[in-house]
Amino acid sequence: MRIAIDLLIAEKEPGGMLFATRALLDGFAQIDEGHEYIIITSCPKEYQALIAGTHLQLYPVKLRFWRGILMQHQLLLPEALHRIKPDVLHVPAFAAPIGWHGPLVVTVHDLAFLTMPQQTSIYARLYWRYMLRESVRRAQQVIAVSEQTRSELVSSWAIDAERVQVVHNALRPSLRYGQIEQKEIQQLQQAYGVRYLLHVGRMMPRKNVETLIQAFDILAAHYPDLHLVLTGGAGHGSAEVVQQIETSHYYNRIHQVGWVSEHDMGALYAGATALVFPSLHEGFGLPTIEAMACGIPVIASYQAASQEIAGEAVYRADCSHATPLVAAIEEVLSNATLRTHLVQAGKEQARPFTSRACAQATNRVYEQAVAIKQTATGISTHLI
Repeated sequence: MRIAIDLLIAEKEPGGMLFATRALLDGFAQIDEGHEYIIITSCPKEYQALIAGTHLQLYPVKLRFWRGILMQHQLLLPEALHRIKPDVLHVPAFAAPIGWHGPLVVTVHDLAFLTMPQQTSIYARLYWRYMLRESVRRAQQVIAVSEQTRSELVSSWAIDAERVQVVHNALRPSLRYGQIEQKEIQQLQQAYGVRYLLHVGRMMPRKNVETLIQAFDILAAHYPDLHLVLTGGAGHGSAEVVQQIETSHYYNRIHQVGWVSEHDMGALYAGATALVFPSLHEGFGLPTIEAMACGIPVIASYQAASQEIAGEAVYRADCSHATPLVAAIEEVLSNATLRTHLVQAGKEQARPFTSRACAQATNRVYEQAVAIKQTATGISTHLI
């Protein structure tokens, strides 16, 4: 089977959807089930090492500029697919082109834009509401990254539950504690402090970073050696959070490091005292599993650390305001027994989220999508 995997829009900004997709590609590189995978990308250099010696191929698409990427995607991808002639198209993030009429698989990570519309611009909300919904409606099979997202699709968009398959995201192989060198951890601790709390994710309303900043301002007064490291870029609606950071009494102990390379990310996790993830809505909560795999305790909101994904390996806190979050962080900072338990439980909890398992499950979805399309049309063709 010839499988096209569309990364054009996902590559615009780093984030959980792109990281999860790259982990999936690593899984495809590990298995050989007789399939051919063609990665449609505007950044081919980033995948050269991954595809070397494997059955993965690259199909580079040159974008004129990132602005207007949604329109460029609709115009350029059908031409690429006409040349590739895949048996199935997988869009692992965002919407499919309206010009593709062959077998289609779409991955949906969450529907947070419905419950928290303030996190995105009007333009983005229209895109999600209409383009993504139309893609999901057309797809023979839809992948939900969790049972929670599957439930949202069924209840909010009335998608037939039988067309939605749950395939959990996978960890990037580099984010395993045993592969992280101690000297790299020490270098980051020298830069950001021996004790630092870590937040991973773009700053946007649903990530609830403002409550974390409030909590840190309270904690910093009592823990003079404690720092806060914020990764990720500034998302829509982040201006207030940025201003909050700049006016903090402890501004010099709050480190905005932007997007971190995959090489450095594992050490940044492993060197942290804890991951604090107070998000108000997550479809999966990939940073919680990444932190667990890197051997640090996780403090997270109930919404960001579902029982399905995080199990009992996370210290859950009410993150609706700073006071209970402060109490949760202090408990993890001061309770050595609790920290040991969270670290040990976390490593076990993260163990099943492998790229190989994700790839094998995704292959089964591809096969189902092709079979459904063939049954519906009575023929096997590549349609553009």
